[in-house]
Parts: sequence; structure tokens; C-alpha cells
Amino acid sequence: MSNICLKVDNLSKRFFIRKERLTTFGLLKHLASKGYGCREFWALRDISFTLNRGERLAIIGANGSGKTTLVRILSGIYSKTGGQVEFKCDPSVVFSFWIGLNMNLSVMDNIYLFGAVHGMDRNFLKSRVDAILEVAALKDFCFSPLKFLSMGQIQWLALTVFFEGLFELLIFDETLRFLDKSSAEKSMVYFDKIANSGKTLIAVSHDMEFIKKYCTSAIWLDNGCIRRQGEAAEVVAAYEQLSNNLQES
Repeated sequence: MSNICLKVDNLSKRFFIRKERLTTFGLLKHLASKGYGCREFWALRDISFTLNRGERLAIIGANGSGKTTLVRILSGIYSKTGGQVEFKCDPSVVFSFWIGLNMNLSVMDNIYLFGAVHGMDRNFLKSRVDAILEVAALKDFCFSPLKFLSMGQIQWLALTVFFEGLFELLIFDETLRFLDKSSAEKSMVYFDKIANSGKTLIAVSHDMEFIKKYCTSAIWLDNGCIRRQGEAAEVVAAYEQLSNNLQES
């Protein structure tokens, strides 16, 4: 069996950005002539990399560098403009913890709903509900509507359900953003398990300490292009050096 989990070749993504307010006449011109009144914006250009099984890859870069666009293409939310993306195993993505949750349903119902969105059937989850509620510290709220919880509690619930899945390739996009210190520390237990499990991971994050601890390799995106890639510690060091230089200048 091939050791390759994901292969990306010359991946590019183009958007059309409006240059001016769209009038009725402009709309007709836009429909008649693709791109009228717009300018091209290349969010990604010629991105190529190979992800091996068991590798834990970090995607880093400043805001607007193309990180989220790349993850959205990998997760199937965006179509690509050019290039190839070939998965050798099915990915499971936590792009936004809101996807797969319903604020008006109970915590219990949302466990099954969020799990189903991420490929877990009801019988699989039924034996794990009590453990999920225990870890998420929500046993007393299991029949309360999700909208009564804080944003951090909701995110921690989603992550707790997601961590129960038996996935080979995991993709995270800033999944610890709203967690309080206690929940973030608890989540590290799961990432410790992932690091020792042989699972493959892609993580988008601005937390360089997290990346250095849990990722084996990294790609630094800059204006939609790969500026540097290699071992996580080396790429992070180069990225931090540039950030420090810009702050001092």
C-alpha cells in the first residue's frame, strides 16, 4: 500500500472581485460578459505538496495568505481553478464547529447530529454519549438547547464528539480559537493521542507553540504561494524571524 495520503499538484484558486458597485446595466453586462466590472484575485497559485500517512502538517501564514482557501478546497467547499488534488484516504474536516449543529436542538440531539455530519452512525455514538457529556462537562445540560451554552462550551462539545471518530486523516482550521484555558488544556490530551496514534493531520493555526509540539512538517503560505516548506520547527523559526523583523522595523 502506498504511503501517500494526499497529493496536491499545482493547485490554484482564482476569485473575481468587484471593482465597482453593480448597477442594473452592470449586471446585464456581467451576465453577458464573464468578469465584467471585476478584477482577478488569485488566492492560491501553483501549490504542490505530498502528505504521507502519519505525517502531521501545519499550514501557517498571515491573515489573507490563502490558508483557509486551501482547507476549503481540500474539504470540498471550494472548487479549484487549476491543478490536481488526490486523496488516498477519506478526510474528516473540522472547518467550522458551527457546521452540523442546531442551536434550537438539545445538547444530546446535537451530539448525534454533529456526529452524523462527520460520518458517525447513531449506534456508534450511543455507546459514547455518556463519555462525551462527561468530557465536555455538560451532563447537567444534556436536554438544554444548545443556544443556552457559551461559544467555548459549544466548540468544546463539537471537538469532543469529533475526537470520538475513527478517522485516518484529520483536518483542523483554528479549532482551539474560542476555548477557555481549561478546555484548551483538555484538548491537548486528544492531540497527544493523535500524535502517538499514527493518524495523519493537517492543522491550520496561528499558535506556533502548538505547531512545534504536534506537527512534524509545515507549509508557510504568503500571498497565495508557498514561501517555505519543510520540517515544522525550521519553517516556524523562519516565519517567527520575519515577524520579529517586521515588528522591529
